[in-house]
Amino acid sequence: MDDTFLQDEGPNFDRATLEIKSENTFLESQNVRDGKETSTERTLPGPGVPLAGVPGIPYARIDCHTFFSDRNEVVEKALADCKRDLLTSTEEEEFVGAWFLTEISIWDTEKERLVLLTKESLYWVKYDLISLKIIEYHRISLTDVDTLVAGELVYPPTSILPGRNMFGVRLMWNKGESLSLDQRWNPFTRNIPWLTFTSHPLYWHKGSDSNKAKYDVQALHLALKNLLSTSCQILDNPIIIENYVGIGSLVHNRTGLGFFKIRGKFSF
Repeated sequence: MDDTFLQDEGPNFDRATLEIKSENTFLESQNVRDGKETSTERTLPGPGVPLAGVPGIPYARIDCHTFFSDRNEVVEKALADCKRDLLTSTEEEEFVGAWFLTEISIWDTEKERLVLLTKESLYWVKYDLISLKIIEYHRISLTDVDTLVAGELVYPPTSILPGRNMFGVRLMWNKGESLSLDQRWNPFTRNIPWLTFTSHPLYWHKGSDSNKAKYDVQALHLALKNLLSTSCQILDNPIIIENYVGIGSLVHNRTGLGFFKIRGKFSF
């Protein structure tokens, strides 16, 4: 992805702090079974206290204002563009919903993706939030999906990486077959027969449910459960991310290279 120089550096967010403008409680979803969420209640700090002071919340230390997706109506425009450009040519597909989520690759790299769901298909889109255009997209027919797994994202017991403490969803169409050596070890392979999504980092930095909904992977999970065929396995299990050392992915994820962000004088 090419770096893009910003002629106007915009406001300085170095001193920005996130304010929680309500004294409501934070509901952390622990599991989803039969379309019902079971949750534990956690009290959020009052106004002016950063999320970094709340234990157990993912992405608590990020500066959400550096994300291009935090700008007014950028995500809404991106979703509308994708719906217009990808679905108008297939009018027989009935639109169900759209989300802005994080895809986790087989190599444990996080990348923000637009996800569109119809009654027949799922689209995942790489969208340039700076130039506001689709870079690439992929489509999978829901009839090809044979397994849907939902649960906590975890690493193998022998991994040295810290836990994620996040809920995720994995769609699989490998019919139970293992990956080939080429698929498992070739970082340039594109034909991995599954997708793993979790909520976008901004989900934990938006106050109201209406603002958070488009970043929430739980909503995608519930919609998929209602659309997939009865022959598809629906499992509530931890999702194992097979990363044991992963220095490259750790650096990639800590620096947010898979997200369009302001990075000093450069944005990409």
